[in-house]
Amino acid sequence: MTAYEQMAKYEIGLDMGLLTLEELRAFLSAALREKDVPYIYTDVFLSLDKGRDEVVSVIFYNLQGNYIADRKAGNPVQRALIGVIRDKYHAGAIDKEQCVGFLHRLTDYSEGDWNLLTIDEYYKLNKSGYCSDADFEARLGAIFAGGQ
Repeated sequence: MTAYEQMAKYEIGLDMGLLTLEELRAFLSAALREKDVPYIYTDVFLSLDKGRDEVVSVIFYNLQGNYIADRKAGNPVQRALIGVIRDKYHAGAIDKEQCVGFLHRLTDYSEGDWNLLTIDEYYKLNKSGYCSDADFEARLGAIFAGGQ
């Protein structure tokens, strides 16, 4: 992923509540140890102590004119966020309901992806007993297979 795609991932992830400032701080701390670091990393790192809203604003400002968001389903940022959701779900950091909520919210940031648009319906069917846990997990697995 490019630096701009990474920052778009964090902008969306922070906005959704999926990613934390601590996760962003860890990423930037590691990235800033490298040579020839993109300016956006430094600028965002310097804003971390100002809170989530300020960090999101700094990322948004830095992306303007530098990055055109790819809103197609399956774009690199969406795949990366699906990977984060998958990893947090499998680690038990988020439950099934939160997982479904995050996946569905991704549709706010990209063009419709049939799997993401329907996952909350499968969840409702699963909760009411009309869809087995195995069928629901298979649907999740299909979505997670597209994550990075």
